[in-house]
Amino acid sequence: TDPADLKRIDDAIRAVNSEYGSGESRRERLAQLQVRGVTQRPSGKWQAQVYYSGKSRYIGVFDSKGEASLAYEIAREVLKMDSSEVQPKGTAAVDRNVAVARSAAFSGAKNQV
Repeated sequence: TDPADLKRIDDAIRAVNSEYGSGESRRERLAQLQVRGVTQRPSGKWQAQVYYSGKSRYIGVFDSKGEASLAYEIAREVLKMDSSEVQPKGTAAVDRNVAVARSAAFSGAKNQV
């Protein structure tokens, strides 16, 4: 991962952390969210996905609704940062942005909830 991507990941995690706080209050807020991109799978685990560049993009599967919601919010923040700049051209750029968002989501969700 290049330094610019690491900065995007860090900035996105910080932005979501500042919005949702920390500790028990964060867990409660995330558990109560009705996030469009978070669904429960038949296994009981929670899946996160975001809509980006005309398609639904898979982020991952998480143990709790709170983790999946946090992952969704972080991935959305990374992709929102990207869209504030020039929209990516070509599938390679889109795939790269989605991979950065997925990496940020897992990094932030697994270490925060």
